[in-house]
Amino acid sequence: MSRLLTLALALVVPAYAAEPMQFKIAPNTPKNNLFRAALRGGQYEIFAFGEIDRGASERFQKFVTANAINDAIVLFDSPGGSLSEGLRLGKAIRSMRFDTGVGSYGQNGGRLYQGMCASSCAYAFAGGEYRFYYGGKERLGIHQFYSSGTNQVDIGETQIVSSVIVDYLQSMGVDPQAFVVASTARGDSMFWLTEGQAISLGLSNNGANPTVAEIKMVGATPYLKLEQRSSNGTARLLFGCEDNSIILLAGIVTTQDLSREKQFGLARNYLETDSGELLVAKARSGTSAVDSVLWLQRLPSNSDLLNLLKTNTIGIWTENGGPTRWGITIDVRPARQKMAYFIKNCLQGR
Repeated sequence: MSRLLTLALALVVPAYAAEPMQFKIAPNTPKNNLFRAALRGGQYEIFAFGEIDRGASERFQKFVTANAINDAIVLFDSPGGSLSEGLRLGKAIRSMRFDTGVGSYGQNGGRLYQGMCASSCAYAFAGGEYRFYYGGKERLGIHQFYSSGTNQVDIGETQIVSSVIVDYLQSMGVDPQAFVVASTARGDSMFWLTEGQAISLGLSNNGANPTVAEIKMVGATPYLKLEQRSSNGTARLLFGCEDNSIILLAGIVTTQDLSREKQFGLARNYLETDSGELLVAKARSGTSAVDSVLWLQRLPSNSDLLNLLKTNTIGIWTENGGPTRWGITIDVRPARQKMAYFIKNCLQGR
């Protein structure tokens, strides 16, 4: 396997001549430090530009260590390069739990929302825990892998390399269909993805992982748990059943100290569906801070439940009397069928 992946198998755009991949962050100035702390929660922007050449992943890891970076989004502007090195770079990014995006280095280190990530760069891009791509002047391209130079790859070796790529995509949470789509573009051409195509393939998620819905047990009693992790935090919904009535707990996962702090200063708390506010309560009524989760507890009526089943997202919101609110949203579309089934089974005994 290592022999195959160290062949000069490359994913490149021949029309572009690029320098070996380099890494850069904004200069360490008071203004840049303030922007990083206030606007990005302390997250660095690492600009990765040039061709993904041999040793790029090792240089990346040394760059991160030298700059003491523990949270970052890696912004690519690259035509591609080595397939094996692109996979290594993606694995390194995932091991650090960094995010990825497309962008280029602007004046004084400011991000320009433009650039491309093509060919093997797309596989490195897939390594991001959260992968941001909005189209426009940002371009994300995929195509067939092929051997460069005089190296020849026979059918058996091609199948092995294909299997490596598919396994890699699955391990990164990307639909293997992305490899099928890539195969429709010859090695000397490119399939440029739209924002919607990248999301549907799981190549990008724009800051939110898919909602997971599963039946859990408390003793012999089942409940439905929905959870969605995003770059803004983690949202949870728990649907329980007692005396043929639904009990709903909506949770914002944070830290133990922050959950208590947010509960202490509450002026009101509520859920929000696509059609507006729902199940509003004043002050700390209907809330509890348990470990690192601030919970909103509700007993929804039948009309409330119908509203919850019709909405695409549910917001879990708190207000402290100031101009802003604090909370998170959860996409319930992937879980709608399970929600309907659980609610129906609970209510049918009435």
